Amino acid sequence: MYIERQQLVEELRLRKLIQQAIRIVESKKTITEDEIGDTRNAPYDNTGLNTLNTLFDSILTQLENGYKGLTTSKEQRDSFAAHILVNVVNTLAPLRALEDSDERGSLEEDVDINVGEDPQGDTPEDMTDVRMSDEEKEVEDFTIPGKDLTGRDAAIVAFKNIQTQIVDAYKTLHNPQDLKSFYDGLLMNLELYFKKFEDELQPTVEKPEIADLSAPIDSAPTPDAGGDEDMDLEDIANL
Repeated sequence: MYIERQQLVEELRLRKLIQQAIRIVESKKTITEDEIGDTRNAPYDNTGLNTLNTLFDSILTQLENGYKGLTTSKEQRDSFAAHILVNVVNTLAPLRALEDSDERGSLEEDVDINVGEDPQGDTPEDMTDVRMSDEEKEVEDFTIPGKDLTGRDAAIVAFKNIQTQIVDAYKTLHNPQDLKSFYDGLLMNLELYFKKFEDELQPTVEKPEIADLSAPIDSAPTPDAGGDEDMDLEDIANL
């Protein structure tokens, strides 16, 4: 009977240690989320940032699932993050160029005039593009040379799910300050969230050492029972 009581004491103590470890982990996680920010916080004093908050409410799950699904190597996750960031920049570049230009109307006229005209004929580069399928050309344009291809492919899937939402959100803004805040905040928060996802994939606490309850009583730790060996269940519950 004494051996069973001692084992029960050890099990209760281990449960308390595990509960304390869980509370520590949850506390660290909350601090990290507070540092980055909750997209449901009160509005900012800038419409661009408010629009960005709403955007992240819509796209964050796709980014997190895509990033955290790449668990074979950090190179895959780094490739995913790099492809997302670079292609966000590339996607918004034409819109940003139009916003910065005072000649939007003339640019649109030039496009209309030049459509279908090719006075110099096809170049070898043009012929190469023609022979590629639309999907192959899309992958080629998306790819960053030298980056992991598995991470790239995961980024393609995620980016297709968020690209339209990013562009549509940007198009709702017209004030230069709003546009700048949205664009700068978008890139900065993407980098912060990728870092947050990476931190969450890393182990946060060491696995507690569990005593071998099958070992002889002499080798097991002696419980601190206050010198009273005749403990009842109420005493054990209060440990």
